[in-house]
Amino acid sequence: MWTTCDETVTPTGTGTKDVGGFIPGLLDTLEDQLCIDTTREYAAGESNGGIQTYQLGVDLASRLAAIVPQFGSFHRGWNLSPSVGVPVLDLHGSKDTTVPGNVSLSGDGYYYTTTAEIFEGNSYSTGWKKSNGCTGSSFHYPTRFDGGKWDFWCVSEGKCVGGDVIRCSWSGGHNWLFNDAESNGGLVTEFLLRWTKTSHIGKGRSLGEDPTAGRPLNVTILGEVDPTPAPDYNLTTVLKPVKSGHYGDPDQGCQADEETLVIGTGRVCAPKIDTSPATLFNVNSTDTVPTPKCKLGGSSSSPNGCPFDAVTAPHSKAWPVCLAKGNTTDPYQSGSFHCLLVCPCAGKGNDCGTHAHAQCPSGATCQRGEIRNMKMGVCTFHAEQPGRPAGAAALTST
Repeated sequence: MWTTCDETVTPTGTGTKDVGGFIPGLLDTLEDQLCIDTTREYAAGESNGGIQTYQLGVDLASRLAAIVPQFGSFHRGWNLSPSVGVPVLDLHGSKDTTVPGNVSLSGDGYYYTTTAEIFEGNSYSTGWKKSNGCTGSSFHYPTRFDGGKWDFWCVSEGKCVGGDVIRCSWSGGHNWLFNDAESNGGLVTEFLLRWTKTSHIGKGRSLGEDPTAGRPLNVTILGEVDPTPAPDYNLTTVLKPVKSGHYGDPDQGCQADEETLVIGTGRVCAPKIDTSPATLFNVNSTDTVPTPKCKLGGSSSSPNGCPFDAVTAPHSKAWPVCLAKGNTTDPYQSGSFHCLLVCPCAGKGNDCGTHAHAQCPSGATCQRGEIRNMKMGVCTFHAEQPGRPAGAAALTST
């Protein structure tokens, strides 16, 4: 629903007129039923939620005090900027190829808008910096998470009278800051709570406008929610367990058709997929990119051109996925396509838990950060032990 013509926010999905969809209705409902400080309404989200957060920053610019889109972007061709200043902090891992920050084409074949274009503007938008009245050179934006082994660093895009425009990066993949939800939440919350929008008087109305009853939702209470998590997805055994196969430990040697890739915080032998000569990506595109001899991505197992033999237990529910993934920041354009083993992920941070590890080849662990769905990890060897890095304290509340 992040790029849509449904009435999630507005009838067209991307406008600022007749803001009467589900999300503003939800905010109106919260204002009616709870004691809400209407000057402190925010949006934050991860991945697809980060994409939607950017859209909300545009659609609800007169209402939201600040936004933090995390490892998200606009799809290419959908880039917009707000009509009034909305403080924004963008967070991306430098190794993220799922929704990359610095290149357009993702590892599973989607085109996105780079963070630089969102801030600076392009043919679709004048850019967030202009909306926020930013001038001057960029400079370091200090946080308590700076530095460390993850090379975390934030930059402010000049002096911005309409609210800061901040870009943050760390040496990780498509996952929470430091692969840790608490550190991620600390960064997000500390930024958001710096900001108020004193012009917002409630229900999306600003000072000088007539108050309104808004459009609260018709809420039906269904009773207590079962806290038991639903199964990740229906899994069947598709691999062919062998004594010597693909997706093994690089220290033990890779197959002739494999290459050693840095995956998660470890390494793995990954089958390399050949490409056809560069062709048009699709009929509406002028880009020529390599065409892999595999079916990219997917949320379940399918005959996709990847090997199905692996040194796993007979009961393993892991399955192979083909992605533009390599030891480069722009693997798709480089023609670097490989297969990885997907495993179910139910743990915290980048560690998917004991049950998930058991689906991988012996000695490998299941980690988040390479797959679009956070309920899926990939098998990797010699991964770092889970846990937050020094200095990444948890945010506490009172």
